[in-house]
Amino acid sequence: MLSPREIALIHETLKTGKPCTHRRVNKKEEFEKSYEDMMIYPLVTNNINGAVIRIDDNTEKIRIEEIMIQSEKMISVGGLAAGMAHEINNPLSGILGNIGLVQNRLFNDLPVNVKTAEQVGTGFDNIKNYAEERDLPKLIENIRQAGRRAAKIVSDMLSFSRMSSSNFMPCDLIELMDKTIDLASTSYDLKKRFDFKQIKIHRHYAKGMPQVMCESSKLQQVFLNILSNGAHAMADNDDSRPPEFNITLDCNAHHAHIRIGDNGLGIPEKARKRIFEPFYTTKEIGIGTGLGLSVSYFIITEHHKGTLEVDSEIGKRTDFIIKIPLKP
Repeated sequence: MLSPREIALIHETLKTGKPCTHRRVNKKEEFEKSYEDMMIYPLVTNNINGAVIRIDDNTEKIRIEEIMIQSEKMISVGGLAAGMAHEINNPLSGILGNIGLVQNRLFNDLPVNVKTAEQVGTGFDNIKNYAEERDLPKLIENIRQAGRRAAKIVSDMLSFSRMSSSNFMPCDLIELMDKTIDLASTSYDLKKRFDFKQIKIHRHYAKGMPQVMCESSKLQQVFLNILSNGAHAMADNDDSRPPEFNITLDCNAHHAHIRIGDNGLGIPEKARKRIFEPFYTTKEIGIGTGLGLSVSYFIITEHHKGTLEVDSEIGKRTDFIIKIPLKP
C-alpha cells in the first residue's frame, strides 16, 4: 500500500518526467524492520502518462553494511586500546604493588615493623589499633578492589589488539561450554540478588559435533561474557518467570553454530544496535564496563573470522548467535 508521501512522489515524477528513488521502512515485528528501495520511472506512451514502480528488498544489504561499519569501528578501537592499555598498565601496577606494601607494614607483626615502631616511641600494637579504629583496612581493600577493576578493564582493552592465531588448536565445543557453565556457576551477585546455580540450563547439543579449530581460552571468555550478561538480565525477572538458559550447539559442513538464549526482559532495538560498541552499557554505574560484548564481538569476528549477532524480544528473551568456521 502506497503512503501519501509515495503518491506525491509519483505525481512529481509524472510532472517533471524525471525518475526518483525512495526508501521504505516497514516494521516486520515489534522491534524488527525491513528496508525497501522504491524506484519510480515516468512512462509516456500514446499520450497516456503513467509510471513504472520497482521495489527492491534491501534489508540484507543494509544489515551487512551495518556489520561492516561495526567491524571497522572495532579495528580502529583496537589500535587505540592497545596504546592506552600499555600506558595505563605501568602506573596501575605501581598502585597495586604499593598498596600491598602499605598493608604489610601496617598490619603484619614483622620484626622490622616492631623495631621501627619502638624507634619512634610507640608500640606496633598501638599503630595497628589506630589503623583499625580509623577503618584503614576497609579503605585499603577499597583501593585494591578499584585497582583490580581497572586492571580488568585494561586486560579487556588489550584483547582488542591481540590478533595472533598461534594458539589455535582443535577444541571440543561441548566440553568447552560445559566447563564455562561450571565456571559461571561460582558467580553470585549480592547487589542483584542472583545466584547462577539457581538458573535452570537446557542444553541442546547435536550428536557427533566435530572439533573446531579455535583459541579455546578466548572462546571461553566470549561464552562467559554472554552467560554473565544473561544472568544479570534475568535477575530482573518476576517470580512467575524463573531464570532459564537455552544453549544450542550444532553445525553444518563449514560452520559451528552456538546459540545462548536467556528468558530475561529483552533488549530494546535502540540498545541492540549499539550493544557491541566499546564502553556502551545498559548496566548501572559500577556494575558493567561496556567492554564485555565488544571484546566478544572482536574475538569472534576478527580472531575467528566468524559472526556474532543478537536476537531479542522485549519481555520474553534474548539470544546471542555465534557462527565460527570449523577450520580457520
